[in-house]
Amino acid sequence: MAEVIFLVRHGEAESNLKKYFGGWLNDPLTSLGKRQALALRKRLAKENIQRAFCSDLLRARQTIQALRLSCPVEFSAALREKSYGKLEGVCWGEDEEKYQKYHTDAYARAPGGENSVEVQRRVMHFFNSKVFTAHEEKILVVSHHGPLVLLACKLLGMPIKNWRRLRLGNCGLSILTKEGNTWRLKLWNSLSHFGLRSFSPLLSKEGNRQAKSAPPSLHPAAPRKRF
Repeated sequence: MAEVIFLVRHGEAESNLKKYFGGWLNDPLTSLGKRQALALRKRLAKENIQRAFCSDLLRARQTIQALRLSCPVEFSAALREKSYGKLEGVCWGEDEEKYQKYHTDAYARAPGGENSVEVQRRVMHFFNSKVFTAHEEKILVVSHHGPLVLLACKLLGMPIKNWRRLRLGNCGLSILTKEGNTWRLKLWNSLSHFGLRSFSPLLSKEGNRQAKSAPPSLHPAAPRKRF
């Protein structure tokens, strides 16, 4: 039975970079997203993952393909990001205030899309029926920001209205472990596999010369909202 579950958000995608609603669109990873996935591959290489579940959207599939797992992988629409319906492909970055409620309000639903309550319901159903009941001991799940944060809220007993108090970076790693009948969140949003020297905001404060000599960062150059 499942004892350890590794939770991973996909690497940076075009929708993250260009600030448009990705939702159920099949947008690919950026070059940065691909490097993030390769760094994560090194972190997970010796974990002996025995089964994996992955969103069927392209950015998640490209992430798990970069990990080069030797175990069975099951792709599922149940692990998709929240559907933004008619807003998918629309650039929210051009008017953040106009679209803010679709990012933060758990009950707001874009035309033809889902709200966070519905996403949490489908994700919990998938975990209860597939992931928590898996026969293998070590499981990997690759999904998206919304589904993984909403899963954590449910497991921690957090009101869904507070879901934006948790954040998950691209290729951020979280770990659930089973203790008795309880799933405990042992690790949340670890980015340590990127390496300390990749934190460009820290290096940039030390002068342009040192910042220019630093290796390519695995973090976005400036803070970005990630949906």
